[in-house]
Amino acid sequence: MKNTILFLFCLVVLFSFAAAKAGDAYAYAGNITKIIGVSVDNVNGSIGVYTIGSPLYKGYLFRKGYKKFFILVFGHSILYGSGKKISKPFKNIFSVSYSQFSIAPNYSVHIVLRQSALVKPLIRTINLGSGRYKVIIYVSKGARFKIKPAKSIPSVFNVFIDAGHGGGDPGGIGPMGLPESFVNLSIALKLRKLLDAKGIRTEIDRTSNVDVSLGQRVAEANKSGSNLFIGLYCNSVVVPYLYGTTTYYFHRNSYQFANYLEHYISSKLNLKYDGVVRDDLYVLRFVDMPAVVIEYAYISNPYEEHLLASSTFRQLIADGIANAIYKYFVIEKR
Repeated sequence: MKNTILFLFCLVVLFSFAAAKAGDAYAYAGNITKIIGVSVDNVNGSIGVYTIGSPLYKGYLFRKGYKKFFILVFGHSILYGSGKKISKPFKNIFSVSYSQFSIAPNYSVHIVLRQSALVKPLIRTINLGSGRYKVIIYVSKGARFKIKPAKSIPSVFNVFIDAGHGGGDPGGIGPMGLPESFVNLSIALKLRKLLDAKGIRTEIDRTSNVDVSLGQRVAEANKSGSNLFIGLYCNSVVVPYLYGTTTYYFHRNSYQFANYLEHYISSKLNLKYDGVVRDDLYVLRFVDMPAVVIEYAYISNPYEEHLLASSTFRQLIADGIANAIYKYFVIEKR
């Protein structure tokens, strides 16, 4: 612990000048950029930084003794959530750390890569639309804007989407009054659109704020002949401090995808991995196909309710679930 504190202190001292220069360079920016997620893509050898607002950043190479670092400084930026250190995410990277480096007046966030060789990685910014951006740091050798050829999608693959609660059943209600039924429906509609775009057929149990009984949900799912049932829900408890993503399954043939989905989504959203749970939920027990229910966050937690209230964050959830389904059932063909 002492060594960690000393190391962080050294980083603060050694990079304060660079950070101050970066802060001066970004001082003209009118709005603060929100960094809402950092993800590691082991397949493509890259790190993704998701922002709300156009990101302004500068990269620095630094050597301290035998240790080699690349630091990407995001100026005029605030990190939503706590910082994190990921150990050995790639062969040529010992660790990736990110944190809020400084606050007012020169807000900055640092992404620190401890490298095996002192190399400045390629960086690309993608405009996702609606004021959202993704900064991609290509860190693995050969991972330079590589585009994978599209693979054919099984024409029979079909996903049944269960948009939890609705109508007179709002589900959980957050401290600020956000109803779970609204969140689930919003994500369900986004997910349907994303899966349709990938060539995966979808059916959904509600497209508006109406009552749908558990029996109706199961009957419609079984009638659809779908290959996968996915229930979209928020977690809600009495105590406000619980947080994270949880995925549920019941039948044994659903466990592997539940496990894959839980790891994938919690990582992509940068939320706590809250576990894969076997639970005798009605919709999981009585549907005829592999079935999972994902509770992407705790709506009873003030911070996670704030995230769920954001259309951008709900889009990130839908993107993550769509990509997890596509990668698991189409690309990897489990």
